[in-house]
Amino acid sequence: MYESRLYDSRSIAQYVAMCVRDDQILSGTPDPKVYIFRTKKGKYGVKYQV
Repeated sequence: MYESRLYDSRSIAQYVAMCVRDDQILSGTPDPKVYIFRTKKGKYGVKYQV
C-alpha cells in the first residue's frame, strides 16, 4: 500500500485518485485499488496498491 501526499480538499484528492487509477489501468492492472482517506485534522489523502 502506498500513500501520496495530503490535500486540503476532497475534490483535489478525488482528482489525484482518478489520475492514479487511470495510470494503473493504462499500465495493465486489471483491478486497481485506490482509496481516499481523511485524517483527524481534516486533510485528505490517497492510498493505492500497485
